[in-house]
Amino acid sequence: MNEVTVKGFTFGNGTPRICVPLMGRTEEDILNHANLIREELDKLDEKYADYPDLRVAVIEWRADYFEKLGDLEALRNVLRTIREIFSDRILLFTFRSEEQGGELRHDRVGSNLEPIIKTAVTTHLIDMLDVEVTCGNYKIVRATTGAHEMGVKVIMSYHDFQKTPHDEEIENKLRDMDILGGDILKVAVMPRNEFDVRRLMELNHRLVSESYKPVTLISMSDIGLPSRFKCKETGSCLTFGTVGTESAPGQIEVGDLIALLKNQ
Repeated sequence: MNEVTVKGFTFGNGTPRICVPLMGRTEEDILNHANLIREELDKLDEKYADYPDLRVAVIEWRADYFEKLGDLEALRNVLRTIREIFSDRILLFTFRSEEQGGELRHDRVGSNLEPIIKTAVTTHLIDMLDVEVTCGNYKIVRATTGAHEMGVKVIMSYHDFQKTPHDEEIENKLRDMDILGGDILKVAVMPRNEFDVRRLMELNHRLVSESYKPVTLISMSDIGLPSRFKCKETGSCLTFGTVGTESAPGQIEVGDLIALLKNQ
């Protein structure tokens, strides 16, 4: 498998990297949540000092929640603040469309995609950029190219909140992500039963053995929990834990997630 290394954290080497979403409507909300996350990370770093692989690697700023997202100067200011608080972690910039489980109508994502991404990547404050595979191939290629020119890695993502598609459909989606320039490929889907969860986990394991780029397949909701912590078994390169607020169904508190990962 091709490995991706950012700020000393390697994705695709068999170690699942942990990501914590950062959310808030206002600058004050974002700052408060950021400080809460920072406090929790410091406690966890101390508690698991002998387990460096369990260290939270990524802070994902869910910019689609920010009410001033269209104000590019406000966007820069918030990024500077977040970067200062999490100087030792990977900063992932995400603004998620409503269709893909976020706060922005898809038409607003389309019209704002290029100026917002350009602003985010040219600040040199972010390390990774989330790009939805549903926003159109031309815009995707421009986004990934612009990110790569600035040294920013791309997590290309797809979410299905209704079902777990057939394996072939998921594989085709991943091939598209690969071709369009994703460095890390992420698919999150909704299971109807435990069979869907197991099927997705087995598919993740097979994809890893077939030398894909670093990939993470996530089964959402409570019954999908095994896909979030049995990452050594599946080869999933990325998993998500929360501090206070979840950004997708089935996420659990990061302290609980680390405890589960430790026992694998």
